[in-house]
Amino acid sequence: MNLIERYIFVRAFAAFIMTVTVLCGIVWLTQALRDLDLVTAKGQTILIFLSMTSLVLPTLVMVIAPFAILIAVAHSLNRLNADSELVVINATGARPWTVAKPLVILGIIATVLGGSISLYFSPKALGTLRLFITQVRADLVSNIVKEGLFTEIEDGMTFHIQKREPNGIMHGLFLSDERDPKKHIVYSSELAQIIENQDGTFLRMTNGIIQQRHPADLAQATNTQNASTNQPSDLQMQGLIADDFGSVNIVKFDSYIIDLSKFTGIDSSKPQFFKPRERPTDFFFNPDPDDFYFKNNTGHVRSELHDRFSNPLYNMAFVTIIMAFLMQVRTTRERRSDAIIIAVTCAAALRLLGFAATSLAITTPLAIPFMYGLPLLGIVFGLWISLTGKRVEAIDNLIQLMEYASERIRQKVKKLKAQPSSSQTG
Repeated sequence: MNLIERYIFVRAFAAFIMTVTVLCGIVWLTQALRDLDLVTAKGQTILIFLSMTSLVLPTLVMVIAPFAILIAVAHSLNRLNADSELVVINATGARPWTVAKPLVILGIIATVLGGSISLYFSPKALGTLRLFITQVRADLVSNIVKEGLFTEIEDGMTFHIQKREPNGIMHGLFLSDERDPKKHIVYSSELAQIIENQDGTFLRMTNGIIQQRHPADLAQATNTQNASTNQPSDLQMQGLIADDFGSVNIVKFDSYIIDLSKFTGIDSSKPQFFKPRERPTDFFFNPDPDDFYFKNNTGHVRSELHDRFSNPLYNMAFVTIIMAFLMQVRTTRERRSDAIIIAVTCAAALRLLGFAATSLAITTPLAIPFMYGLPLLGIVFGLWISLTGKRVEAIDNLIQLMEYASERIRQKVKKLKAQPSSSQTG
C-alpha cells in the first residue's frame, strides 16, 4: 500500500477497533448484570463471575463486528469527504481502487476474523460455558447451601441442611424437587456428603427416606361439581382425597447416591445435551450416528452449520455497501447524512433477510442458497458501484427523495415552533 492507502486503512482500522470495543463492552455489561446474582445471591467469587461472562465475548464480537465495521467505514469516508480529502485524491487522477483497496483489505481482515470466531472460538467458548455452568451449579450444592437456610439453587429445587461439619459431612439434609409438575420428590437423610471423582459429582445420603407424590388435580373436581349445590359431592371429595394420599410412595434407605448432573439438566459426559451452537464445527461433518439430538433436530443442525460459514461474509458486504453510497465525491449541497441513512438502512435490511433465510433453513434446505447469496449479492453490487465510479440513478433518486423528505419535515417543525410566538405577539 502507498502512503494514501495506508492513511485510509489506519484511519478506518482504528475506528473499527474502537467501535467494536465500545459496542462489545456495552452489550457485555448488559449480559453480565443479568448474572450478577452469582456473586450476590449465589455466593460465587468475582473471578468465577468474570470467567463465565467473558466466555460470551467471542459470540458478541462475531455478531457486532459487521455493524462495527459499517460504522467505521461510514465514519472514515464521511470524514475524508468533509475534509475535502476525497476531492484532492480524485483531483490527482487516482483511480477509485486507491480509496477502495484499504477498505477492502479491512473487510477481508474482518471476514477472516469473523470466520475464525464463527467456526472455532465461539462454539469452543459456548461449550466451555455450558460445562462451567454445570460445575457452578454443583458447587452451589457443595459450598453455597447455608446451615439452617432454605436455598433454592434453581426453580423448583430447594436445599436445607441443619449443620455442616468441617470435613464436608452435612447433617439433617432436606431436598425438595418440584421441577416436574406431575410429581414432587422429597429427599431427607440424617447425613449427606458431596463426592467428586472422574465420573462426576454425586450426593451420597445415609439413613433417610424418599417421598414421591403425584398431586391430585383439583381443577378436575371443579369441572365435576354437583349441578344443584354447585359444589363437589362428598363421594367425589372422598375419592379425590383417597387418590391424593394413595399416590404417595415412601422409600426408606440406608445409603442412596444421586448424580447431581440430573439436577442441573446437563451432563458434561454426554455431548447430546449440547445445543448446535455449542458443538465444534467438525461434529457437523462427522456426527455420531447414535446422537439423539442430531437425529431429531436435523433442521437446526443444518441451519447452524451454514450460518457459521455465511455469517462472516456480512463483514465484507457491509463494507462494500457503504463504499457504494459514500465513496463518490458529493457537493456541499448534497447532504451525505441522507446517503449514510440510506446505506445503513440497506445494510440492515440485507442482514434481516439473512436472519430470515437462516430461520427458514431450519424447515427447508431450499433456503441455504439465500444464506450465501444475500451477502455475496451485497459484495458484488457494492464493488461494482465503487470501482466503476458510476452514479446509479436509483441511488441518487433515493438520496434526493430523502433530502426532500428531510426538508419538508424541517419546514413543518419550524412552522410549529413559530406558531406559539406569533399568537403571543398578537
